[in-house]
Amino acid sequence: MGQLTMQTRAGSHTIPAETGKTIVELAKQHKIVWGHACQRGVCAQCRTFVVEGAEVLNEVTKEEKLRLRKAERAEGYRLGCQIQLVRDGDVTVAHRPY
Repeated sequence: MGQLTMQTRAGSHTIPAETGKTIVELAKQHKIVWGHACQRGVCAQCRTFVVEGAEVLNEVTKEEKLRLRKAERAEGYRLGCQIQLVRDGDVTVAHRPY
């Protein structure tokens, strides 16, 4: 099992990586403040920068394609409510709201 490191304004948190759960779901489960409102990919309050480990994450969703500019996605930005780990590995993400 890998580790998920979540970087917030309040500091860095490392938790066990779990497949099948979104970044927002894992943050809530571990009581890590990760801004979000809708959890459907509309509000983008959970905008997330993938620092490392993109290869173990799901593909970009249609919601992300609608909400994030192509340039943002190319730089490594995703939506925390859409990102899921699909296989074991280490991942580091940073909360980067607008």
